Amino acid sequence: MKKNKIINLHKCFLIVLLVILSQSCTSKVENPIYNVYDFGAKGDGITNDQKAIQKAIEACKKTGGTVLIENGNFLTGQIILVSNLTLHIDSTATLLGIKSDDEKDYPHHLIETKHPNRMLQDCQRRLIYGNKVENVTITGGGTINGQGDYKPWMHVKELGTEKDRPSILAFVGSKNITISNIELIKPACWTQVYIESENITIKNIKVNTGNLTPNRDGIDIVDCHNVLIEDSFIQSEDDGICFKSGSEFGCKNIVVKRCIIDKLNVNAGNCFKLGTDGLGSFMNFNVSELTLKNAYQNSAIAIESMDGAVIDNINIRDSNIDNCGQAIFILLADRKRTVPNRNPRIGSISNISFKNITGDNFTQQYPSIITGIDGHHIQNITFENIDFKLKGGINSKDQTVMEYDGTYPEGSKFGNTNAYGFFIRHTDDVVFKNCNISTKERDIRTWLVQVNVKNIIEE
Repeated sequence: MKKNKIINLHKCFLIVLLVILSQSCTSKVENPIYNVYDFGAKGDGITNDQKAIQKAIEACKKTGGTVLIENGNFLTGQIILVSNLTLHIDSTATLLGIKSDDEKDYPHHLIETKHPNRMLQDCQRRLIYGNKVENVTITGGGTINGQGDYKPWMHVKELGTEKDRPSILAFVGSKNITISNIELIKPACWTQVYIESENITIKNIKVNTGNLTPNRDGIDIVDCHNVLIEDSFIQSEDDGICFKSGSEFGCKNIVVKRCIIDKLNVNAGNCFKLGTDGLGSFMNFNVSELTLKNAYQNSAIAIESMDGAVIDNINIRDSNIDNCGQAIFILLADRKRTVPNRNPRIGSISNISFKNITGDNFTQQYPSIITGIDGHHIQNITFENIDFKLKGGINSKDQTVMEYDGTYPEGSKFGNTNAYGFFIRHTDDVVFKNCNISTKERDIRTWLVQVNVKNIIEE
């Protein structure tokens, strides 16, 4: 009897051991690490390592896994991601976008979206491309350098050149994407773009586009749902963090917090922006603890419905504006642009809240501007605990303020206006609660001018 017990105990031990070994083996199979050196990469900054990196990525197709890039400078053209992948660019590594205009290095590719999307013609080239992928992470503490100072990418005076210059990152129709602990520098066009995707997390990243030429935004979110951007430092030549809508999918359920956006004191772009492309919607935004600086002549915060977008429930709080031309620009307009199977329409802007916002060292004498369309008013705007120390210095108050003229919209185009603090037109239900709006230089204009406005409350 005792002998049988011992045999049974031995059997149990062997079964447990086999289970542990089986789980260990399964774990190793499910989470393999593929070092690009094992696939022929040189990492010398001279050899084109694109094929080696792509082979390592392809090895993850069946089991998922981590592609490891470490100890070197890895030159590459476009690489295409797969699902269930971690691209780990170690702090000892830099991924270099090859300086080439050749189709074999950066092939043009029209994106495919669920909805007719006005962005189809843009973003046709990219360095790192995720097309309809899921569960992808890019991390590791390293650097991705787009080498966007390549001469053919520096001539961008002609319209439409976005399609010919590669972004560093592009994701289309994707889910569960995380970009963290990485530095992105010198893009040739938009640094990173996410289109009709869901569950996007961008955290603890650094972006520096360099002061090169236009269209080099820091982050572009185009028609995405459930987006978190946090704890990041964005230095951009054009728009810093920009949400766009080119389709009915729209941008919904967005959180942006604890980011620094530095516009590098160039003429183009704004710090934080919704629009200019706006066909679908921008809904349910919670934005907080931003530092918005160095927008030169343009806006720290811009909210625009130009192409029929519904903008609703936008909350911006606990933020600081420094060294910008204008604090806030909100515009409802009608460019009559659309996509196939959708008639042009006029959009709406409603339920916008600004709370605990400070601003100082303004470079221009512009007020904040809120302007809708006669017959299509902006609705329900609240300013609470706003403290703006504006530049001032204007000695006349007979300025006329244009209606939107159909050109590319910027707050600076409306000029100084006849108010130093806020110019509000075609708007209903505006509340100013505990706001301090002052000028550093004597200014004979009034702080607030309202035209065709219903119900302004000052508390």
